[in-house]
Amino acid sequence: MKHFTQHVGSLVNTFDLKNNSYPLIYAGDAPNITGGYNSSTSSLFLLHFPVLTLSFLRTCLENSLDEALVKGKIVLCDGFRGPRSVGLVSGAAGILLQSSYSKAVANIFALPAIRLSDNDGTLIYSYIKSTGNPIATIFKSNEGKDSSAPYIAPFSSRGPNAITSDILKPDIAAPGVNILAAWSPVSSISRVKGDSRIAKYNLLSGTSMACPHVTAAAVYIKSFHPNWSPAVIKSALMTTGNGHLATSMSAALNEEAEFAYGAGQINPIKAVNPGLVYDAAENDYVKFLCGQGYDTKKLRIITGNNSSCTATNNGTVWDLNLPSFAFSTTRLANISVVFNRNVTNVGSATSRYKATITTLPSSLKIQVVPDVLLFSSLGQIKSFTLKIEGRINADIVSSSLVWNDSTFQVRSPIVVYIYIVYMGSYPKGMEFSELLHTGMVQSVLGRKFSPDALLHSYKSFNGFVARLTEEEAETMRGMDGVVSVIPNRIHKLQTSRSWDFIGFPENVKRTSTESDIIVGIIDSGIWPNSSSFNDGGFGPPPQKWKGSCQNFTCNNKIVGAKYFRYRSNFAEEDIISPLDTDGHGTHCASIAGGNAVKSASVFGFASGTARGGVPLARIAVYKVCWTYGCNDADILAAFDAAIEDGVDILSISVGPSLVIHDEYFRDIIAIGAFHAMANGILTSKSADNLGPDPYSMSNTAPWLLSVAATTIDRKFFTNVQLGNGMIFQPTSVVDMIVPNQDSLDAALVKGKIVLCDADDYPYPTTVGFVSGASGVIIRSNIPLVQADIYALPAVRISQNDGTLVYSYLKSTSNPTATIFKSYEGKDSLAPCVAPFSSRGPNKITPDLLKPDLAAPGVDILAAWSPNSPISGVEGDNRISNYNILSGTSMACPHVTAAAAYVKSFHPNWSPAVIKSALMTTATSMSCALNEDAEFAYGAGQINPIQAINPGLVYDAGEIDYVKFLCGQGYDTQYLQRITGDSSSCTQANNGTVWDLNLPSFALSTTRSSYTNVTFSRTVTNVGSVTSSYKATITTQSSSLNIQVVPNVLFFSSLGQKKSFTLKIEGTINADIVSSSLVWDDGTFQVRSPIVVYVPA
Repeated sequence: MKHFTQHVGSLVNTFDLKNNSYPLIYAGDAPNITGGYNSSTSSLFLLHFPVLTLSFLRTCLENSLDEALVKGKIVLCDGFRGPRSVGLVSGAAGILLQSSYSKAVANIFALPAIRLSDNDGTLIYSYIKSTGNPIATIFKSNEGKDSSAPYIAPFSSRGPNAITSDILKPDIAAPGVNILAAWSPVSSISRVKGDSRIAKYNLLSGTSMACPHVTAAAVYIKSFHPNWSPAVIKSALMTTGNGHLATSMSAALNEEAEFAYGAGQINPIKAVNPGLVYDAAENDYVKFLCGQGYDTKKLRIITGNNSSCTATNNGTVWDLNLPSFAFSTTRLANISVVFNRNVTNVGSATSRYKATITTLPSSLKIQVVPDVLLFSSLGQIKSFTLKIEGRINADIVSSSLVWNDSTFQVRSPIVVYIYIVYMGSYPKGMEFSELLHTGMVQSVLGRKFSPDALLHSYKSFNGFVARLTEEEAETMRGMDGVVSVIPNRIHKLQTSRSWDFIGFPENVKRTSTESDIIVGIIDSGIWPNSSSFNDGGFGPPPQKWKGSCQNFTCNNKIVGAKYFRYRSNFAEEDIISPLDTDGHGTHCASIAGGNAVKSASVFGFASGTARGGVPLARIAVYKVCWTYGCNDADILAAFDAAIEDGVDILSISVGPSLVIHDEYFRDIIAIGAFHAMANGILTSKSADNLGPDPYSMSNTAPWLLSVAATTIDRKFFTNVQLGNGMIFQPTSVVDMIVPNQDSLDAALVKGKIVLCDADDYPYPTTVGFVSGASGVIIRSNIPLVQADIYALPAVRISQNDGTLVYSYLKSTSNPTATIFKSYEGKDSLAPCVAPFSSRGPNKITPDLLKPDLAAPGVDILAAWSPNSPISGVEGDNRISNYNILSGTSMACPHVTAAAAYVKSFHPNWSPAVIKSALMTTATSMSCALNEDAEFAYGAGQINPIQAINPGLVYDAGEIDYVKFLCGQGYDTQYLQRITGDSSSCTQANNGTVWDLNLPSFALSTTRSSYTNVTFSRTVTNVGSVTSSYKATITTQSSSLNIQVVPNVLFFSSLGQKKSFTLKIEGTINADIVSSSLVWDDGTFQVRSPIVVYVPA
């Protein structure tokens, strides 16, 4: 086992096992079954997320292992936890922690321990499985040198500043890893109960250790300069820090740059003589706070004096005299900002300082005026301005201002980093007026106002887009009529056989009014020359249509096409028209409304008829996604235009990169969809691709139709054969540290097949061409289902298969392999919810079920833009008119089409009725295959044919959502702004979420607590004129009593409404209990999901 000790990380092992060998066991083979663990869930993580497989994680937590199996043995563990989580590991002799977690930190464990790389852990695992008597020893630690230091520790928190984005944080960096210092002998060195080792000194890591280093440096300075203010001492430390100019603190090692290390690593000796300092006193901070929106009364309470906020002292953040400069912006936006600063001479009495800007990017101009400062005495103060103009095309651009008099170099870091003002509906009778919005911006900006500050005014609802600082945005929030002021976030796109699979054949019954339905697609545009959008056989658009085509030639199929870009200029790759250069928008549009095209395929794969759900419908395109993403301001503008144009159904398949739980009227998509709903338009929204974690959905408003992604019965396989004859038959997907385009040495990998590990999802655009490799085999832990197309021969295999491939690599000096062409097979378990599909519960309103529905979203064949390579990788010259994609983006247009199909039969049905019809007729799915149950698939898989005749429907209009919002805490004034009418919150209409007339029931509770909740619902008869419906509760839990009153509903006419209550009483002793309410008249079965759960 010595081979492995040569690859240890930096754990400190104080134990000396004296080279004695101990039996070796894998943690996954020794679960503590009586403690609630088993062979497939031997960690707490897996108990919470059991969808993940056995090979994903075996973390050795206290009491997680069977003491009888591990006592006296060395245990191989997956993942890394701190010493106190691991404890004494059920009497083990030692532990080997296999983890890709940074090895920078040397923890001390309560037993012999080593942190290993994933590769070394794989070798040890192979050794354990190769012999009946595996043994190992762990040697005592020794010291070595880290030649890359200093760099920022992974645990150290990063900026930017969430409160005031134009103030740089952190300020400075200092040593905080493996720090030896005094220790209390009352506590053992591992801080684990039962560890008897005590010492006068101990090694710890954390920003807790870095902080006192800076404290000491500040004290050191104050010992030389007792009268220096706190701000001057801070300035001295920051302007002398070893930052961007010094190789000792480099953005190459710390990609977050100044947001990781601030001004750099402290240099106390230099800080004693900084040359120039930036001073700031209490009054300066008061001016800053005035600019942040604090009023005179509050500031006087804080300061205890007569401080006041007036026009003369209402300072901006850019005028606060800090020794750093930070500015937040958007990619490619034109910026112009001026910082005001004062410096005080503390160096040479007579001196001349020249300003230099280091590492200036070509797209930015940073100008210092004056650029020379002359001093004739100590304590003399000089002022200057620093102006930043231009734009950036990266997440962060770093530079420095250095004042140099040949003796002192005074360095300050410079970091360059639109708001949507939402005002609800226009008051009844008020027409759109851009002058109102212009006046509001002028009143906030004052003399700084210029015409380009107001970027766009919305027409279908009241709001606008403006360039504002954070302070100006805060002022705008306080103005009369403003509902919310929202930062302009960037979203991303969420990336045949599927219609047949859900029982919706090509020859399904259709109506002539289908060609009057206009489906709006908010996405990356469309490729009009595709056969999927040929207008042969189509007449002119319906007379109701008011849309137009912008810099684009439409036809009778694509009847509208517009693009939106209000925040900044375009990237070089962007085509300034609704033309799709990405492919995503074309793909989604063809799933929803594409013509039937026979013999469509991707280079022979998935061959068949590619068709949309409503091929006779028209398509209107609203392009909001560009090279660098999809902006909030543009998305809301697309909703605005679509409402005004007169679309019937809207489809949007974009979402955030990270889960965002914004309240409903700070959520741009919820805002747009609310106004669409108020105008009779249903919005179908992808549920996001951030699963399988709970609470991973971002847009959960009840007026949205949220769509999860499921598999279909087609699957793709790609065989790999090794030189030793072994053949692996994996699916083409999985994930662990995938090499990116330039991460490998081309001289070593060119012409070879490369085995890679993947920590994150190995997207084709990330992998690229892998430095000229012939192919790539990607091994991973998480089971994935979709078959991506790469720019080179590629296959994804399981971790176990990857281990065998790795062992083969190491067993011969001339390993060879081949990757065979993929072939199609059948997935007999389909439909299952895809792992990537985001899950509920609803974080904003826990008793409101999300997602609503599921639809096919894995390996979907649809039209594609030949302007984009099928892998999405630049340099891949394979183009195709069709492509295979996976994502909730693909599921969403399936539901959009189903909604349009229902509307073609029932043109006057409201958005809520269409949603109800789809949900109550959905095909139920199995929680045995999807253990997140309704939080994974909602009401189930769509069934469009059944949805046109649902029997009963649950309707809800704008007034119902207003009552719901009253119950959520929105007040009358706020709601009147949103609705533009006289809506009010009174005791009579202050509705609870349990009274919102939804076709689902969700209730959050606590484990073993008694629950007694009543839901009120009203159903409308759209089935048989005369009918009698009987209520049935399916899969009734023994500990819960679900009662429906009345349990029989009699109808004597179409459109007749009947009300009922559903009461849930009892307790649950599980994370989730699923049931259903079914109203059955012998012809129609109207099913609503019921979920009672314990929030995580």
